[in-house]
Amino acid sequence: MGSLLCQSIMVMNLNINDPNTPLREREFGYPVRHRSKYPFSPTITIPPEAGQWNQEIFKLDAELDRFILTEQDYLDLISEAFASNIHLSTQMEGNPLPLSEVRRLTRGTFRSGIPEGLIDLPSQEILNHIGVYLLNLYQKPFDIAMVKNVHQFLLMGDDSSTPGAFRTDFRSVYSDEGEELFITCPPEHIEKEIGSLMKWIRTTGLSHYPVIAGAILFHEFESIHPFSDGNGRTGRTLFHLYLQTHGLANSKLCFIEQEIVSDLEKYYELLSRTDFYQNYKDLLIHFSRSVKTCYEKAVIRFKEKDLLSKNLDEISKRLLVKSKELNSDFSLNEARKWFDNVSDYQIRERLKELVEMGAIWESGETRGKKYHFADPMKRLLNSVKRIQFDFDEGLRIQTK
Repeated sequence: MGSLLCQSIMVMNLNINDPNTPLREREFGYPVRHRSKYPFSPTITIPPEAGQWNQEIFKLDAELDRFILTEQDYLDLISEAFASNIHLSTQMEGNPLPLSEVRRLTRGTFRSGIPEGLIDLPSQEILNHIGVYLLNLYQKPFDIAMVKNVHQFLLMGDDSSTPGAFRTDFRSVYSDEGEELFITCPPEHIEKEIGSLMKWIRTTGLSHYPVIAGAILFHEFESIHPFSDGNGRTGRTLFHLYLQTHGLANSKLCFIEQEIVSDLEKYYELLSRTDFYQNYKDLLIHFSRSVKTCYEKAVIRFKEKDLLSKNLDEISKRLLVKSKELNSDFSLNEARKWFDNVSDYQIRERLKELVEMGAIWESGETRGKKYHFADPMKRLLNSVKRIQFDFDEGLRIQTK
C-alpha cells in the first residue's frame, strides 16, 4: 500500500474495541479481520444515487454502441483504455513498467497478436492481462474453475508463484512499515467461501445491476484473498470480465481503474471499512459513481471521432449505419435495397470512399466484390494468437 495510507494508519486507533460491543458503536481501526460469510447471502440495500447512476450507465453503454469510428480510431481508443487499466492494476502490485511501455506492448499486441514464447516477467504480465480480456476465457461460467484459470493466466511465466492454486497458509496484509492491516480467510475455508461467492454471482447476483454485483464480487474476493499472491490483479480482472459479460460490453472502452483507484489511500480504506462494518453502502456508491464517470468520459472521446457527426453525405451515413446493423458481408446489389432513387454509381463511389477511410472492408473482385462493416474487435480477435484453457489439462497454445 502507498505511503499516504501507511501514514494515516499510524495516527489511527489500531486497537479494535471489545468484540461484544455492537459493531456500529465500535471505532474503526486496524487490523481488520475477514468475517466468514458462508453460505454467502448478503443483505444489499442499494443507495438511491447508486441506483440512478447504474441506470445512466446502461444508457451510456448503449450510446457508445451508436458511434461509428474508423478502424484505426477505434483501435487507438480501445488500446489506450486497455493500457491505462492494465498499467494501473499491475503498477499497484509492483510492476515497474511505465505507462508508455504498457501502451507500446498493447498496441503491438493489437497489431501482431500475442508473441510466442515468454519474455521478461514485467512485460509478460502485461501480455497476460491483454490476453485474458481478448481470448475466450470470459465465456466460461463464473465458478471456482474460472477463478483459478484467470489467476493461472495472469501469473503465467512467474516461476516464483503457484498459478491457479489456492493458498494453504494463514495470511495477513501488511503496510510498507510492517503494520498488520488485514487478516484474510483461514486456508481451510477458502474453497467453500469462494464456491459460495461464485454461486451467488451466478444466481442472486443476476438480479442486481452488473456494477453492483461486480463490486460485491470484487470486494468479497479480496476479503477472502484465496491466493498467495496476485489477488488484487485477479479480483480486478474478474470485475472487468463480469461487466463485459453481463450487459456492459462497452466497459472495455472505459478507463475504469483510473476512476476507481484514483485515490489509493481512500480505496484501501474503503475496502477495509466495508469488511469492518459489514456494510456495502459506501463501496456501491464509489464503484457506481466511478464507472458512470469513466463512461461519460468515454462518450466524449468517441463523440470526437464519430463519423456520423462528420461532414459525410446522407448516402455514406446510411451505408455505415446499415452495414453496422447487418454486421456481415453484403454486395452492391444488397446495398441498393437500402435506398430509393440512388444510382449504383453513387453507392459504389461512397463505398469506395468508406473503404479508403477504413470504415468498411472490401473483399473479392468486380461482380463478386463483398463489403463488411469494419469491426475492429473481430479483426483483432482473429489476429491474436489463441491461448486456450483446457479445464482438465490447463494452459495450452494453439497455433494459427
